[in-house]
Amino acid sequence: MNMLRSILYSILEQDESTFFHFQKELRNFRRRDLSEWPYDTLKKALSSFADHPSTKPLYLILDAMDESEDDDRRDVIQLLCRLCAKENPCNIKVFLASRPFAELNHCIRESHHVIKMQDENTGDISRFAVDFLTRDLKLTGKILDEARDYIVENAQGVFVWVGLVRNELHHAKITGCSDSVVLEVLRDLPPELEELYEQMFSRLENGLPRDIEVGIRLFRFVLFALRPLTVEELRDALAVPDPRYGNCYGNFLRNKMGEIGRRIEHCGSGFLEIKGKPP
Repeated sequence: MNMLRSILYSILEQDESTFFHFQKELRNFRRRDLSEWPYDTLKKALSSFADHPSTKPLYLILDAMDESEDDDRRDVIQLLCRLCAKENPCNIKVFLASRPFAELNHCIRESHHVIKMQDENTGDISRFAVDFLTRDLKLTGKILDEARDYIVENAQGVFVWVGLVRNELHHAKITGCSDSVVLEVLRDLPPELEELYEQMFSRLENGLPRDIEVGIRLFRFVLFALRPLTVEELRDALAVPDPRYGNCYGNFLRNKMGEIGRRIEHCGSGFLEIKGKPP
């Protein structure tokens, strides 16, 4: 529902001449004294644009369709496919970005153009993987080849997954794991992005109490800041003591962390990224 609202709002905001598509449903909305437009009403309003008498093309760009609700996903995809049918008076183009899933393959007909990212950026992912596997993890020979091939095969064109895998393997390496164990860690990592996030959060939740406390404070500072924070700002923010415990200034100086970069990476459990070289 939020996606349909956003699309309709964007269309009307950019072209007021499309208002007549909303008029009928708006009258029904007022007559029924509803607090918000029902889901079916939103679909009807968007469907009506297939008959919009305009020579200007309408471009709908939707990202992360795989993160939508399962119940309504197929219905929405079918609606989008009907909108961009060639026989419609209005020239509507839909750009849909998504990880592969069954409903999408079922609904997309052969007449639609599909770009598979895993086919387009396999080379880039392979080079990225080889770079950190050799430079950071010092893997060589057969283990290097097996690790690279596994990453390329399971990434499905998603660089975010590869970046998270790099962090997980780096953590295993610095704890003293052998190359063969690092390869085992790689194969044990979930191939799905959501499952990998869950595993990372689980490790964060099950950590030491002092690490959990620092992690919670880090996330609060980062998520609620009006702009990206510097590492030095995070270091000073973490050092601010509770005023109930005596000399605040003295405690502040004593609490300032020397290895703040490592502390952010450890307590952030891979979710926080430091741009540039950490102090």
